[in-house]
Amino acid sequence: MFETSYGPIEAALMMAHRIPAKAQGAFRGRLVALQKQGLLGTENQPGKGRALRYGPDALHRLIFACELLEFGAAPSLILAIVAKLWKSRLEKIFRDAENAAEREPGPDDVILHFAGAHLLADVLGDAIPNVGACRLAKLSDQVALCMQMTPNDPLPSRVMAVNLSMCLRGFHRAFTGTYMDELRAEAGKAGRGKRK
Repeated sequence: MFETSYGPIEAALMMAHRIPAKAQGAFRGRLVALQKQGLLGTENQPGKGRALRYGPDALHRLIFACELLEFGAAPSLILAIVAKLWKSRLEKIFRDAENAAEREPGPDDVILHFAGAHLLADVLGDAIPNVGACRLAKLSDQVALCMQMTPNDPLPSRVMAVNLSMCLRGFHRAFTGTYMDELRAEAGKAGRGKRK
């Protein structure tokens, strides 16, 4: 199974999200704080006396958090969504998006959407948004359904959507370089250790 340290993942996230140099400290702080609060699960929190290794599940959780941060979601909402929906819904959405990301962009790309998004009230009321996914080819149908909500419906006529397959392609492109840098550094350390 694939595992790496945090450095290459963070660097790739910064590249994929085009974080400017002057904002990298703040970005790093947000991700570290989310991890300390349980983004990766209670068994994978930093500060437990061992270096964490990051596999696909942790990587997907970090990408999900970054996408919600792009929408301005509060950290408490991100953590609540992951706690309530990761195993039951989001894990599969990410697997499907990864499968689609292995192909050329097209109508089978997986779109992560928040139908009837009500982020302000969700944070204030300890609720979570309606999280789902569809293929790019079906996105217009999903948006149309959401836009037909009336003031009498339980959800507002609002939708947030992100092409998750495209996000994963961008991350993987950035990660290839940062991970190779880590492997070269580790090989250099091992080589220096043998010469002693």
